[in-house]
Amino acid sequence: MTARRARPGWIRRNTIALASLVLTVPLLGWWSVRSDYDSWYDAEPRDAVEVAAGGTAYQDATWFAASVETDPSPRAGRTGTPLPDGTTRVRVYFRLQVDDVAKLEKLGGCLMHLRANDGRTWDESILDDEFQDRPSGCTGGDDEKLQSWRDPQLAPYYLKPVAGKPFETVAVFVVPTSVAGEVKPTITWATRLPQYLAFPR
Repeated sequence: MTARRARPGWIRRNTIALASLVLTVPLLGWWSVRSDYDSWYDAEPRDAVEVAAGGTAYQDATWFAASVETDPSPRAGRTGTPLPDGTTRVRVYFRLQVDDVAKLEKLGGCLMHLRANDGRTWDESILDDEFQDRPSGCTGGDDEKLQSWRDPQLAPYYLKPVAGKPFETVAVFVVPTSVAGEVKPTITWATRLPQYLAFPR
């Protein structure tokens, strides 16, 4: 009677497959995490383009120093809504100039923010819309004359920008009172991240 050889166990029969899993699963996990991290990192504004008082060329426009008003009048919203407790209204005046009005289209999609010293940022929001009192956005107004369907008091602010002449656009933010005196204006474009325009205060 001849002895039968023992069959190799399941683990021995699948050694190659198991080894490939040991290598593949961590590699796939690393690749997925790395991809997500790269997407987040590239979308995070971190490379400041500092705007000089005399003007800085960026995105087919020349940008000038911004000015900031803390707690400007009016102190209530357009419908009389009071500011939330512990908050302050901040109005920022951005000045820019284009040599060709057609290039204003490239400025569309800008997002205006305030950045505190600790890195926190505040965007223009639906809440802030209640407290806006000027046109907002990087492309300026779009009325060719003072007559407008808008509020007559605001109509002058909606005049179209003129090539070669600086014009102003305004953004209003509602931020915690504790940081209202330190926040600095910034502007981002999704197509230019991680760069952002940083305005000294």
